[in-house]
Amino acid sequence: MNLKRIIAAGILLTSLAACVEKRSNKSGIAPGWVAFDYTAELIERSGTAMEYLRRFNCYLEQTSQAGRDSVDRLYFSRVKILCAYTSPPTWTLNLRERYGNERTITVYAEHVLGHTVGVTWTVVSEGLGTKYGRPTDRSVDTFHVSARGDGAWVVKHSGHDREFTDASTWTVRFDHSGAIQLEGSGTRTSIAKPALHVAYTIESPLLYRPNPARDTYNLGDGLLRIVATGDSRVPEESTVKALGNEYVQIYYGRWQDKAMRRSAIEL
Repeated sequence: MNLKRIIAAGILLTSLAACVEKRSNKSGIAPGWVAFDYTAELIERSGTAMEYLRRFNCYLEQTSQAGRDSVDRLYFSRVKILCAYTSPPTWTLNLRERYGNERTITVYAEHVLGHTVGVTWTVVSEGLGTKYGRPTDRSVDTFHVSARGDGAWVVKHSGHDREFTDASTWTVRFDHSGAIQLEGSGTRTSIAKPALHVAYTIESPLLYRPNPARDTYNLGDGLLRIVATGDSRVPEESTVKALGNEYVQIYYGRWQDKAMRRSAIEL
């Protein structure tokens, strides 16, 4: 089966957002847009987990209860933090609901990232980034997070949602403006058959800038290459360039298109 037919069938079977359905009728570039949407969904939910971990690291590094209370008021006004004093301690962040999903991040951590050599957190997030799914279709992701000497985080990830199993590696940086910078690569493999395999590489760092009015971080810069392969085993490549102001440019085969597509890390 041609990959374009696989993706078109996937659009119908999984009831993607209206914007994707509209693109599916637009032109030959539609498979490129759908491949981007599948990829962006994973990047966005991983970015959400990383930003909450950055905030939690600030909380954990406080040496007094007054300090932790201050960080809690600043970053976690709508988040409940629970701790079970196991070994290592188990911290659970109960986040506010989005799209009807209960969302949690569980962190197995005793030490602050970046202060002690060799510290690695194991993190399990559930229910993040499922804007296209039903409330019962919860994503589950496991991250192993460590800090390098230059302050960047190195992240190894595996996970799944209602449609795909996922694996990725990330390098994550947080700059002084509050922006999140993501580098890395990964794969998504569909659970349904015939299988769709999506491999992506961030060729220029994806920069998500904060938008406090929406409590989001919006994609403002970066270059992403996506190679999708169906049962025909013929790879089909898309390239996506962020243009700023919520616009992206996409290239797929001989096609190219520019459109507004808000890729956002949502808290």
